[in-house]
Amino acid sequence: MRLAIVNLITRTPTRRKVPPITSNSDAMIVKLCRELRALDHEVDLYVSDLYEPSAAEDLGVNVIYLPTFMRGLPELPFTPGLMQRLRGGYEVVLLSEAFQWSTVFAVLARVLSVGVAPRLYIWQELSVHQRTFRELPSRIFYRLVLKHGLDRFIAGYIPRGERAGRFLVDNGVKRSRLLASVPHGVDHHVLFPDDRVVRGNYLFAPARLVDEKGVDVLLQALRKILDAGCNCRLVVQGDGPEADRFLLLAVELHLQNHVEFARARVSHERMRELFSGALMTLVASRRDFMLFSVMESLACGTPVVVSDAVDISDEVASQGGGRVFRCNEADELAANVIEVLSAPDRLDQLRRDARAVGVGYRNDSVARALISRFESTCLQSS
Repeated sequence: MRLAIVNLITRTPTRRKVPPITSNSDAMIVKLCRELRALDHEVDLYVSDLYEPSAAEDLGVNVIYLPTFMRGLPELPFTPGLMQRLRGGYEVVLLSEAFQWSTVFAVLARVLSVGVAPRLYIWQELSVHQRTFRELPSRIFYRLVLKHGLDRFIAGYIPRGERAGRFLVDNGVKRSRLLASVPHGVDHHVLFPDDRVVRGNYLFAPARLVDEKGVDVLLQALRKILDAGCNCRLVVQGDGPEADRFLLLAVELHLQNHVEFARARVSHERMRELFSGALMTLVASRRDFMLFSVMESLACGTPVVVSDAVDISDEVASQGGGRVFRCNEADELAANVIEVLSAPDRLDQLRRDARAVGVGYRNDSVARALISRFESTCLQSS
């Protein structure tokens, strides 16, 4: 199968600025394309040249950096050259997110294709409208442009999680047009259950030190866990502009001997060791989508306790591998941890569940799942 993957953004812009990019070798979409190639499919990956690294690199996949106009909007790359590139030659085009210019250009390419037109699929992660000045255009796009104009040319919508699917339906996409969800994956060559690692007596929290990640909730919960007689540490892996605030809060809660703020950036191999050695992974975010740290923990076989403000909490609740607590409820987070740690058999079962669920987040599993979705709709239409 000849595939075009259109994923114009490889890093999240901050305040409408693209961070310096020295390499895309670790980009999730690049690693997924490698797995698709390993399944003997031809793959071209299209990326905005806003995200082109400073030096040429061999990524093991064919990456095409598209000239981008209106460069002040890096969240919505305007790449009209994509239309000509997609005309003819591809059997399938997979588009990351519906609300992008690339969706419009891909539909135009299909309409204007010579010979066999490609089948278009949207791989949707967003479960809310974009904020600030992009919210109104987003609502107009889904309710008018997509529903009444582009939808008829889309072969199917593949949500990355349950909430993304509900968002599409709530905004005018017919439920019958949704295919079974496929999450993004993690690099299973690096992140896997490492039985060589001795389990430590710590809870692990990969989190940037900002308010949105709920680090204050983690610290309040730790105080309650310790007061309940569970003797463990908390390792917070990450840095951020509000570090001093959380360091002070740890002192105020008398946690300085029980919490470690590991602020230095570490390798993927070290992250595997940290996940694999932890009792559980804690995520207290006040808003996140299909969060990589949850998938990475499960891929390493370590159960999670995750806030219900994180989209992937729906998958944790339905598939297993952890517990879900209400956002900002430190008491509830602590109660979940205490309940699991007080019963070793319960923790062992959660670890087995996490290991089983984590297989579905491996990049090779994701690649096979996507191909399955493409093939199933092709059979239905034939």
